[in-house]
Amino acid sequence: MWLIDEWGIDKFRLVVEETFGRPLAMAAPEDEIDWEKRDHIGVFPQKQAGFNYAGLHIPVGRLYAGDLFELARMAEVYGQGEIRLTVEQNLLIVGIPDGALEAFLQEPILEKFSLNPSPLQRSLVSCTGAQFCGFALVETKNRAQALAQSLDAELTLEHPVRIHWTGCPNSCAQPQVADIGLMGTKVRRNGKTLEGVDIFLGGQVGKDAKLGECVQKGIPCEELLPVLRQLLIDRFHAQPKQS
Repeated sequence: MWLIDEWGIDKFRLVVEETFGRPLAMAAPEDEIDWEKRDHIGVFPQKQAGFNYAGLHIPVGRLYAGDLFELARMAEVYGQGEIRLTVEQNLLIVGIPDGALEAFLQEPILEKFSLNPSPLQRSLVSCTGAQFCGFALVETKNRAQALAQSLDAELTLEHPVRIHWTGCPNSCAQPQVADIGLMGTKVRRNGKTLEGVDIFLGGQVGKDAKLGECVQKGIPCEELLPVLRQLLIDRFHAQPKQS
């Protein structure tokens, strides 16, 4: 990132081509991507007849050792002993025979790692955050989950909205490709330094992929809930739930 910022993309490309030993194509002859963003959460038939895979939602990607041992047991008992991870920080158990599916769906841990999570929590991504990362300027995971739960309780959404939290400009959680990206920063209010975020909007992956743009800077995290609520109503057609 810093090298491209210093050199510019043209010089970076030239050096890569010189090192590689031949020119690189600027783009594919045609766009082969004809799908929208997929998350693989739920139970789906595999290409192999008689087998299924299950996509479990792992809230903000946080797993404890006991959870992982239990998921490994389920992969051994019901699947092929294999666990796969997704870029949305979720988890796949593959190779579940049709005959084992009913028993699999009765496992208690699926109450914690849902096959059908609420819309905002379903698409929530977060970096490690200040709790465990020295680069992060703000705490992310706990805050992201709490805000998503509050917004899910207040709003009805027709489609999931991808909200990505990153604790610093290193962008580990890729806020620029989210519907709503939140990048951690420090904010001054009444002489005090507070944890805050810059907001990115418009990121898209899959067909017609594009990067989002920063539309608002320096919002204290303690003031973020009403800002996100209004954004979801104005930009994503969320509807307030009747009290």
